[in-house]
Amino acid sequence: MKKFIISFAAALPFCVAAQNSLNAKKVTIYKNGTALVVNEGTVKTKDGKAIIPLPDKALYGAYWVGAPKDNPIRSITFRNDTLKKSKRCESVAEYLAGNIGKQATVYLNLGTQADKSISGQIADFYQPTGMLKIKTDKGTSWLNVRNIYQVEFRDNENHYFLADSIQKMIIIQPEKNAPTIALQEFYLQSSMNWIPSYFIKLKDDKVARLEMKALIENGGEDIENAETELVVGAPQLAYGLKPDPMTYDYLTIEANDQSTAFANKRYEYKNLRVANAEMAMAVPDEGFFNQQFETEGEKYEDYYFYKLGKISLPKNAKGTFPIFAKEVEYKHKYECNIPDQVNFFYTRYAGNEENKYDVFHSLEFKNTTGMPLTGAPIMALNEKDLFLAQDKLSYVPANANASVKISKAVDVVLKNQEEEISRNDSYKKIGRSNYGKVVLKGNIQIENYQEKAIVLNVVKNLTGEITKFSDNAVVVKRKNYATGLNPVSEAKWEINLKPNEKKTITYEYEVIYQL
Repeated sequence: MKKFIISFAAALPFCVAAQNSLNAKKVTIYKNGTALVVNEGTVKTKDGKAIIPLPDKALYGAYWVGAPKDNPIRSITFRNDTLKKSKRCESVAEYLAGNIGKQATVYLNLGTQADKSISGQIADFYQPTGMLKIKTDKGTSWLNVRNIYQVEFRDNENHYFLADSIQKMIIIQPEKNAPTIALQEFYLQSSMNWIPSYFIKLKDDKVARLEMKALIENGGEDIENAETELVVGAPQLAYGLKPDPMTYDYLTIEANDQSTAFANKRYEYKNLRVANAEMAMAVPDEGFFNQQFETEGEKYEDYYFYKLGKISLPKNAKGTFPIFAKEVEYKHKYECNIPDQVNFFYTRYAGNEENKYDVFHSLEFKNTTGMPLTGAPIMALNEKDLFLAQDKLSYVPANANASVKISKAVDVVLKNQEEEISRNDSYKKIGRSNYGKVVLKGNIQIENYQEKAIVLNVVKNLTGEITKFSDNAVVVKRKNYATGLNPVSEAKWEINLKPNEKKTITYEYEVIYQL
């Protein structure tokens, strides 16, 4: 015999409503927590009407259902129905509800009276009031399930019962009566999301393997064998995540503030089950993470679609799906960005102080995958499987260069110093205002303490007009003038440094200031 000592849980009202369901055709998932769902199918009608379930997370103005032109839709109404769904038993009441017709012994706690037991066949269980009907040799007994603390079954018990579930239904009235009607359903819904990530592994000193995967978070609805797309690009959502009025029971005119409060709300997915998304891949003799593959993709206007094919992923589950793995050529890059530390226009002071700035070591590769790389985390390993870095990869168009920051280059030292070399306090007069001009000279000292040659990219930012520079700098003068008198400028150098080489580069610039 089986014994269960479990607490009572109240059940929902009992009612049965049949439903038709359209087949999932395609799911298009965006990175902003929304997804476009397309369902199609032929459903039976009753009394000239078709009934299908309504998605509970459809967004404002983004639900549409259509029928063929030979029998178009005349009207659509909505109502709540109580459906039966299979659920695992978790209480005495639920085990009794799932085992109607079986022989059992129930034990009752009657308070001040002695406990008693009754054996017989479970004949019925009325969920709204929690009343249990048992047939015994002496007749029929009705018991309140709240008094039952234990039940023993003579035979193997069922572990599932039909639980009541409230479901909003769509009642579709076509123009003509027909036994069936073909329907297509489009809706944008919340609580579906995908998160990309990248993995770059160096194979030698020139070639690396770049892999991308996508984690799908499905908090919306079951995905069952549906064509699935992942989108790079953000669609316009003028109403944010505001739900459509058909999904809630209150009147919009009475609760406008309440419905608007849902806009821009981010849905949290708690207690999500992880779904295993397995792919059979042949492992080559040379080891792991060497195979190359590619997911079919398509660019349309400002979007790029990764096409995963047909997948299944239940609601409140997550799954990881590989997108591509390809070889790319890379090179080591060292870079330093020097801010306008002096800013003479505001400080009126050069200082002649020497400041040290960090040099960063990066990997640079060209995106030759044929598809854009969306913003995501990226992990880097070297050819010996040593961890190099976890960085943030920004959006990279096809055929553009991408950079992965590895670490600070502690063996490359860079210092910047500026000094005033001339000043003219009577430079010009505009109206009643007098202006002066100062000429500043800067030098950048670089020391490569490594036992290898490097290429260092240096960018110096400043407020003023650059007039002289060494080592073939590229000077860029912005169109906007930060002070109305002086442009925002930058000088860029690409410096080749031999092992243990020291080098100094110089520049001069002018700053106009008001007296």
